[in-house]
Amino acid sequence: MRQVVLSSQKAGITRLRGKGGASAEALWDLRNAYVTSARTIKRRPGMRRHIDLPPGTVGLAAFEGVFVVFASSPVENSDPRVRVEVLRHPSREGAELRKIHFAAPFYGALYVAAEFDQGEVFHYWLSEGVAWTPQTVKMAGDRVEPTVQNGFSYVATRAGDPRIAWAPGVPRAVGDVVEPTVQNGFEYVVVDVIGSAPASGAVEPVWPTEEGAQVIEDTDAGGGSAPTPPAPAPPPTPYPPGYGGGRSNNDIPQQAR
Repeated sequence: MRQVVLSSQKAGITRLRGKGGASAEALWDLRNAYVTSARTIKRRPGMRRHIDLPPGTVGLAAFEGVFVVFASSPVENSDPRVRVEVLRHPSREGAELRKIHFAAPFYGALYVAAEFDQGEVFHYWLSEGVAWTPQTVKMAGDRVEPTVQNGFSYVATRAGDPRIAWAPGVPRAVGDVVEPTVQNGFEYVVVDVIGSAPASGAVEPVWPTEEGAQVIEDTDAGGGSAPTPPAPAPPPTPYPPGYGGGRSNNDIPQQAR
């Protein structure tokens, strides 16, 4: 096939051919170049970008003007053109990230399909937060990122100071506020106590997760071995608020809020 190098053109792109092939004064096709106002042909410059990706990372995606790579634990990175996203195995601590099958923007965030060392594939949608700033009001659910990227973003889970975690054998009084040892988004207020020395029990109760729900903690409220209870008497009427029937002398009701 005869090739003709154009330095200028007199007509637009035309696919018509006459005898002898395409006209040297018209374009048949044009790639990686453009036509100037003087009708000359200019080759578009190529782009070369050299970046050393942080060791210990896998995958590569372009998002919001930077290159994004992935790791299973924080990786040191000093290049502002590269961002490291940390992907944790949802249930197996220390699992190693082996391969990224897919990574592309989806609804304003990166959607990633990642494979770990035992062949498990999990999907992530990496919603991002705003950079942390001092003296800024945050609400529960707000997401922030550190000013120096470490691969993580952080979600505000409470709007106030943490409460004292439940522990066994702790004296209790009406108005005390505790949290479960495993946070569930609720705090619990002691609304009633029974006995001369009310205290939490030996076993953490099962905490309800409904607003206003109550839990009764079974404990020795007398500060020693529980006495033999007397013969049962008819319960008072009406029952104490929030309870549907009789209760043991060793019970400490607590209400979720």
